[in-house]
This record gives sequence, structure tokens and C-alpha cells, in this order.
Amino acid sequence: MTNHHLSVEQRFHLEAAFREIDACQDLDKLREVTKQIITAQENEKAFAREAMSQLRKEMEFAASKKFGFNWGQS
Repeated sequence: MTNHHLSVEQRFHLEAAFREIDACQDLDKLREVTKQIITAQENEKAFAREAMSQLRKEMEFAASKKFGFNWGQS
């Protein structure tokens, strides 16, 4: 898996998670950790999607004010 431009802190957390997974002998705990990781990943994707949507709306609004464009309106 490729890690694109992760910060030092992100790489640290990733390595800590890898070590916890590697050390886990309890299948139920491993399942729980995996579910937590997947849930966190999906939450981050949702946050990024919402942030990009909000940013796009703000940029469109700023452009409409500056240039008189009427984005997305017929």
C-alpha cells in the first residue's frame, strides 16, 4: 500500500497500528481493531468529501460575487 505524503505523526500512528496488529494473538481483538481502522478511514473520507464540497461552494460563491457568474443555476 502506498503512503502518499504522510506527516511524521501519521507515519508514527501507522507504525503503532501495524505493531498492534502484528502483536495481536486474540482473533476477537484483531477483528475489533480492524473494524476501528476501517471506520476511521471511512470517516476521514467522508470528512474530506464534505470539506471539498464546502470549499467548492465557497469558491463558486466568491467567483459569482467577483465576476457575476451564476454557477449551477439555470
